[in-house]
Amino acid sequence: MSTDERSLAARRMDAIGTSAHYDRRLAPYDIAASQAHVTMLHKQGIVPADAAAELHRGLDLLKERIETGADPLDPTAEDVHTAIEQYLETQIGADAGWLGTARARNDLAVTALRLWIRDQVGALTGKVLALTEALAAQAEQHSATVMPGFSHLQIAQPVTFGHVCLAYAETFLRDAERLRFVLALQDESPMGSAALAGTGFPIDRESVARSLGFDRPTANSLESVGDRGFALDFLAAGTSLALDLSRFGAEIVFWSSQPIGLVSLPDELVSSSAALPHKRNPDAAELIRGKSGRVLGNLHTLQTVVKGLPLSYFRDLQEDKEPLFDTADTLVLVLDAAISIATLTRPNVDAMRAASDLSFVTSGDLADWLTRERKIPFREAHHLVTKLVRLAEEHRLSLGELSLELRGGVDERLAFSEWPDITVDASVASRDSQGGTAPSRVLEAAAQLRSKLAEFTARAADR
Repeated sequence: MSTDERSLAARRMDAIGTSAHYDRRLAPYDIAASQAHVTMLHKQGIVPADAAAELHRGLDLLKERIETGADPLDPTAEDVHTAIEQYLETQIGADAGWLGTARARNDLAVTALRLWIRDQVGALTGKVLALTEALAAQAEQHSATVMPGFSHLQIAQPVTFGHVCLAYAETFLRDAERLRFVLALQDESPMGSAALAGTGFPIDRESVARSLGFDRPTANSLESVGDRGFALDFLAAGTSLALDLSRFGAEIVFWSSQPIGLVSLPDELVSSSAALPHKRNPDAAELIRGKSGRVLGNLHTLQTVVKGLPLSYFRDLQEDKEPLFDTADTLVLVLDAAISIATLTRPNVDAMRAASDLSFVTSGDLADWLTRERKIPFREAHHLVTKLVRLAEEHRLSLGELSLELRGGVDERLAFSEWPDITVDASVASRDSQGGTAPSRVLEAAAQLRSKLAEFTARAADR
């Protein structure tokens, strides 16, 4: 092999193998893990006091420079961990060599990643709770605002806008619970696992774990350095959240479309058409829907990377970071847009009422009434009302306008004088079961949701 060929191969290896230009966002977490490690090494008598002091000085200086925007790390280094060691060598000289004692990049990298995920979970959970709060506020304001409830995108039953808002609020609160479960599963420190077999130095893994805010050290060094289950957990929870946000975005697109027009979006969240100036395109909602694909793809990417990997560390795992970073960044954008939509969207009350007053929307209520008041078994009642709907369509009447004679022609059990004319408002008010759409139940559920939000926030603060 010629010198030119070797030089080309080296450049190609640098191109495929270098990650410091994007994993540098892990630098603060590498620094935190390194500082906890150095403190422990000194306490255990492994690193001299003067070397430990120099290491802390160098790490503190690096932390300060990164926080002030003067990141000095070499973007061409193999990864952020190598870049930090190189920086320390330039700042404190030979004492930088003590930093690698009783550890390896394997346990350091996975610890930094766990710390980063913990921060992302906290930030994302805060935004999910803010979205849930905005939906709860809409529910309280519109507990009695009647709108059509859809099934198969066909008008099915009248509900309230508040009831629909609470449906999404409950969905997103469950997403917050999933994120919190990610923290519980990953609450272990890999530091001290070293390359894969642990270390012969008399380290104190418990103290490092506590210093970094973990509940305990990991139980097995070999499993620790190659484990990316915690990263998959984060991506899985993020994917569930993204899919729920996508459904929310799709709902907003549908509601705001013409001629549906059930809600109005603020100008800041829509765009006009380049060719058709009358249009108001729901761009924010469409992007919320569309960006879910990126998050779903990131989960699939990491699943494919780790599929079939034996124990311990492999270079394949360098590919764990970009899917994680992109998921966190995408969810922040989408959640911020969703919060604005939930806060600023206004229901078109008249359009909602008009859509809810369509003929036969209370046919299900009539079947219920026949079962409750006339003791007709529900399946029979449902069948009879289906026939009545067809009869009313034929005569261009509402169900309440059908005469005794016409009804009796369908079934003699329907030939009685006190025939109900069930209104949309009566239908909504009758759905008074727990979790139902009756306004009183919506307000009750909103209060319960706020209690759950307060409890969730208190538990997060106690952690």
